[in-house]
Amino acid sequence: MSNKPISQRAEWAALETHHAAIKTHHMRDLFEKDPQRFDKLHIEIPGLLFDYSKQLINEETPELLCALALSADIHGAQSKMLAGEPLNASEGRAALHMALRGTGNAALTIAGENVADFVHDTLIKIETLSDKIRANPKITDIVNIGIGGSELGPRVVCRALQPYTDGPCVHFLSNIDGSAISDLLELLQPESTLFIIASKTFTTDETLTNACTAKAWLSQALSADKISDHLMAVTLNISAAKDFGVPPTHIVEMRDWIGGRFSLWGAVGLPIAIACGFENFQSLLEGAHVMDEHFLNAPFEKNIPVMLALIGVWNRNFCGHNALAVLPYAEDLEFFSTYVQQIDMESNGKSVTSNGHSAACATGPIVFGQSGTNAQHAFMQHLHQSEEIIPSEFILIAQMPHALPAHHARLIGNALAQSKALMEGHTNTAEPHRNFPGNRPSVSLVLDHLDPFHLGMLMALYEHKIFVQGVLWNINSFDQWGVELGKIIAQSLITHLEDDQAPKDSDSSTNALMAHILKKDHG
Repeated sequence: MSNKPISQRAEWAALETHHAAIKTHHMRDLFEKDPQRFDKLHIEIPGLLFDYSKQLINEETPELLCALALSADIHGAQSKMLAGEPLNASEGRAALHMALRGTGNAALTIAGENVADFVHDTLIKIETLSDKIRANPKITDIVNIGIGGSELGPRVVCRALQPYTDGPCVHFLSNIDGSAISDLLELLQPESTLFIIASKTFTTDETLTNACTAKAWLSQALSADKISDHLMAVTLNISAAKDFGVPPTHIVEMRDWIGGRFSLWGAVGLPIAIACGFENFQSLLEGAHVMDEHFLNAPFEKNIPVMLALIGVWNRNFCGHNALAVLPYAEDLEFFSTYVQQIDMESNGKSVTSNGHSAACATGPIVFGQSGTNAQHAFMQHLHQSEEIIPSEFILIAQMPHALPAHHARLIGNALAQSKALMEGHTNTAEPHRNFPGNRPSVSLVLDHLDPFHLGMLMALYEHKIFVQGVLWNINSFDQWGVELGKIIAQSLITHLEDDQAPKDSDSSTNALMAHILKKDHG
């Protein structure tokens, strides 16, 4: 493989030449000229259809994109990930989230521990604890205290699988804002509430602040010997969890080879098993495993995660589009756009390569979105008529999860209409404000059902998409140093706030804002 940056290779230059040749084409003309365009530009596997025909591409484009993927050695990167090599080079860690769903080498060891054995033991612990909690009628509410990867993945799943929830009510608490925890605790009773403290390091400020407040709340109503019955932990730092008061039998262990935003498949998924039952949690893992096998074995041109990633690279690097709208037309997926935003922007929102050089090309896009027709009344005006083109990813569920067919017909009709309108546009010379230029790219992902299995497929698909793009751009998709500087500065400012003193050694803006807030706070 070439040692040149990806943007200096022949395959990249071929794509630049290709884009220059087709950039003035309009998609509606491409569809009119080729009635078989969809047949040529879609991939279908059991349970999932991926349509990328509404892109500014022709039949040659996928071939050139796949050649770029070969040049970037995607296969080699897959093998390194499965072998437990430290793909997270800045922290010296492997990225073995696929192992959590049974994908990979059963004989692999990390730091002398067999990975498959650890995963097996973790699943047994999740099953034991979730079954115990679900069978206890005294526990009616679970509060998962975590932030980022320790909260968002399980929150998305529990919301998406709401029709499958038959256990205690699971709440998610992440923000350090005191209003969040005080409002939640007003709805709960200490005797019937159990807290899961999810933090790999057990040092995350937001999580520990909320956990301490929760423990103090319990202590106001329960005797000291009963508080531990209402505490659980998901962490790598076992000693810190014990020191906090969590019984060893209530701790589910993590490992440092499990990246936070890729961790819902293991210990972090405990609230999913509690809410939906362990069998449904297993089905979620099985769906992800099926997507893993497809990703690892399908040729690039028939590989949904690879082609979704390559289409993203085409739009970002060759068409110059710097944002992406993720549009799940399913109310149960209302948090899914936020989930994709995190795993994409926290993974690939970087400008330094894995070997410490400045990236030679644009990397991760700005990701945003909203569920269903709400998006149409929020920001899709911009998608249709702004000068800036923003590609879209539509996610549809073929079979409705309810007994209201008229609603489902209107939902799907709106989704298909939006993708069609973005592609075709409409010319109105008499009323320019009614002119739609069209030629706005989108893809559509259609799941047969929204159930644990198919949700697992969908979430794993996006993980693999992010991975492929990170490899192509030669960036480390598994660290997140971008938040560290703000954390360091915050500690100093928090000390000043707690001492009721504005800093005098900071910039004039920060000094003045702090003084103003302290004055108002005591006013």
